[in-house]
Amino acid sequence: MSTPPKEMVMLLPAAQYAALGAVRCLPGLTAAMDRDELWLRGIPYPEEPHPLILQLPALHTWLLNDNAQLFPMGKLTPVATLKQLNWISLPELLPVMLPVSGMPALLPAREPVQLAPSAEPQSGNALLTTFDNWYQYANMAPATRLQALSFATSADRQVLIMGSPLPPIPGQEYVLQEQLLLPAGYSFTPPGITTIVNQQLNAAQTDLLLFRTNGHWERIPTTAFVKADRSAVRLTQKELEHG
Repeated sequence: MSTPPKEMVMLLPAAQYAALGAVRCLPGLTAAMDRDELWLRGIPYPEEPHPLILQLPALHTWLLNDNAQLFPMGKLTPVATLKQLNWISLPELLPVMLPVSGMPALLPAREPVQLAPSAEPQSGNALLTTFDNWYQYANMAPATRLQALSFATSADRQVLIMGSPLPPIPGQEYVLQEQLLLPAGYSFTPPGITTIVNQQLNAAQTDLLLFRTNGHWERIPTTAFVKADRSAVRLTQKELEHG
């Protein structure tokens, strides 16, 4: 006899695990790998799922009851049983800290790719600043301002903040073009090669590439980003102090 569903379960391609970075800080979520599949559970039901959960690239979504039975959405009859899997929390699957490595931002081509000042007005999507600036802002800002942001922190206490509107703190603004972050007010020269640069330097499309004005770039895993709230910022502060 079936019992009523108590939670929602999602199935994603294992290759899309980085997408879970967007929901890493939501409470109660756990994930498990099963070969080329990634399972996500702990989504409350019948509550309305968080908007970030609805944006995940799910292959299938089911409802789950206490007997591990899977129900199609809107159906009363179970169609399968959830396997016994090794479930871990999202913070375990997706570490907070961001490993940063500087590498030359030159394509293996005869003509080097460079950045040059752009005459076109650009609105920033990201802000590179110090963790101290970010910590002070996050501890004073209204929660509604933080909800629209996510951040990644490096071991040398730099922070990349993404979202809109960006916080009004000192730092370098960046513009997101495909998976590339260019300093606001700069563009590639020769123009129109953004797609080529992205394909050659970031074929897997699982990272962001942050370009400096001096022609160096850094690879930033999308899994390094966490949703911005005061608890996440304070946790990061503790990890930096003990790192």
